[in-house]
Amino acid sequence: MAWGEHKADILILSSAIGSGHMRASEAVVRGVALLDPGKICSIVDFPHEVSPDVEHLLRSAYLGSLKLWPAVYGRIYRSSESKTQPGSYRYFVERAGLKTLERLVESTRARALVAPHFYGAGVLGSYKQRNPRAFAAVVLTDYVPNAIGVPPNLDLYVVADEAAAEVVVKLGVPEKKIHPTGIPIDPAFEDPADPGGVRRDLLKLEDDDLPIVLVMGGGLGGGDLERAVSLLLETSAAMHLVVLCGSNERSRERLEKLAAKEGYSATFLAFTDRVRDLMAGATVLVTKPGGMSCTEALATGLPQVLYHPIPGQEEDNAAAIARYGAGVVVKTTDEILGETLRILSSLDHRRRMVEAARAAHRPHSARAAAELILGGLS
Repeated sequence: MAWGEHKADILILSSAIGSGHMRASEAVVRGVALLDPGKICSIVDFPHEVSPDVEHLLRSAYLGSLKLWPAVYGRIYRSSESKTQPGSYRYFVERAGLKTLERLVESTRARALVAPHFYGAGVLGSYKQRNPRAFAAVVLTDYVPNAIGVPPNLDLYVVADEAAAEVVVKLGVPEKKIHPTGIPIDPAFEDPADPGGVRRDLLKLEDDDLPIVLVMGGGLGGGDLERAVSLLLETSAAMHLVVLCGSNERSRERLEKLAAKEGYSATFLAFTDRVRDLMAGATVLVTKPGGMSCTEALATGLPQVLYHPIPGQEEDNAAAIARYGAGVVVKTTDEILGETLRILSSLDHRRRMVEAARAAHRPHSARAAAELILGGLS
């Protein structure tokens, strides 16, 4: 895997805003390595590569959408109507983004272009109009696609499931180009996990047989994370809380102080490379419904309590997981504790959710996506 402007067979236009797009990109790269180790992939943080202004716009919209969706994130959607106004989404796509992509293709000599983020996908649509022989693909990382990230003129669309495929068809994409092979996640999720090892080595729980409740707030630690954790800490005698705070250092520090002050037992982490083992060892996942986290939980058969979705894509993700029967969606943060305790206390309820998760899981999703992309190089 290469980062930046290196010679590459496959160029992936990702984004570091949040964590899911980069994780999906890295999963595709690992899938390619399993099938054809000689092929070189290059991941670029595309908004950052285009300009600080683009990155700031998208990051501000993402953070604003956590609380102010109609006013902030919706502004990007509405601005797509303008082709020439500086600051509009389409202006950045057709001017700055397109120019940057042309430079990246020239420097890397990439023969396949892949976008797991809506901004890169929009640029790919414009690039494909100018370069119809280029192989261009979108890898969608949410369960219900939005038109802003689905240009209808690309060669390949990797989507979460059949329901997502139907949405993409309605957006004007030929059915033969759409493949519901699942959101690509790290192939390690298909390997045997080590839940005992993570309890012993990472969590230091050798003499503790309490069920693990894993809490995730997204890569930026967003959502009502602190309120959710505060509620769960009140019953920490019945569970061991493991909280992944992402890059939100302030939240982690405040929660650690709260737990210490009240004498609650919990583990607070920023980032860890042992999410697979943590999920395998957990009994419940409490999380914002990001597409990657939800998919990883399906792969491990982990029941989900989904809270504080970003209006739009995360609401759709939550609805999909609930439709599978693999998770429950709470309307308010105050409902998290009750739903978590219900899963912990009811064996039948928990078993049904585990079975539903395993039935919904699309195995080897990264390998399947990589195979389709490599097919475009032949």
